[in-house]
Amino acid sequence: MRWPGHGTAAAFFAGIFVLWLAVFALLMHLGRAAPEQSGSVLVVFSPSMAENQVFARITLAGGRPVRPTWMPGTWVTHGDSAGFVGRLEAHGAVGAYTSTPFLPQLAGCFAYMDAKAVQMFTLDQ
Repeated sequence: MRWPGHGTAAAFFAGIFVLWLAVFALLMHLGRAAPEQSGSVLVVFSPSMAENQVFARITLAGGRPVRPTWMPGTWVTHGDSAGFVGRLEAHGAVGAYTSTPFLPQLAGCFAYMDAKAVQMFTLDQ
């Protein structure tokens, strides 16, 4: 009996990775906030942007920076006026999300999230 070689394993791994990436991209797209939305959002800017630039762009969009996250260029913000998300995107935000759609991926496939870890990733303070 002949066993498949390393090429088969690499192709299988690549296929699984591409499938995971497609599902992740779909979840990120579905989790985006509408441009006319206001309230607390998780906003993502380019990771190469300095924190003071991100802070300035949030305030220029009429929002209040609540706290940075551990991911570069990602902040929890709050804006009361309608169209806050649209103004964030006009000031260079890559995306804005009303919740963290990628929380299960951060926890891993089968990880248990305790209350403290869940609280770290929620938008409400």
